[in-house]
Amino acid sequence: MKKLISLCTAAVLCLSLLSACGAPNQGDAPSDTPSDTPAVKDANLADFAAAVQENHEFAALEKADPADEELGAIMLENNYPGLKDMDLEQVEVYLPMISFSGGELALVQAKSAEDAAEVKKIFQARIDAKGTDGPGNYPEEVEMWQRSAQVAENGAYVMLVCHGDADAIVEEFNALFA
Repeated sequence: MKKLISLCTAAVLCLSLLSACGAPNQGDAPSDTPSDTPAVKDANLADFAAAVQENHEFAALEKADPADEELGAIMLENNYPGLKDMDLEQVEVYLPMISFSGGELALVQAKSAEDAAEVKKIFQARIDAKGTDGPGNYPEEVEMWQRSAQVAENGAYVMLVCHGDADAIVEEFNALFA
């Protein structure tokens, strides 16, 4: 009986190893994907945002939900003009309740490369606006945006992060697609 179980287990292991060598499933990306457009895995941006906020200390952040016409859409339009009007797959934007705190996280999955490029411009405009001595910008906040804000892009996914751990957060973002 033990020999039969051992043989069955060995057969299952062999079959599982061989299944990795088979033809791609219908849902898999085709093997003739052009080299200039790398395949990108799907990422759940809400889960990633929660993990980032759990692993890196942020001040109290409020989610700017574009579906919330009373507050979320207004927060988005005031801080990321044009973003709420775009047709995007996923939008996860977290703004500080107190602007002086400086920490911020914005994640978007666009539907096209053109939309991703537009999101990247919007995110860079946010960094430029917060990194200058403008109205409502505190000197410490300006310094943090100049030193710690980054935009990262991976295919249709774009992230803006302003945080002391921005380099590590960008590495974690890029690891989602590795």
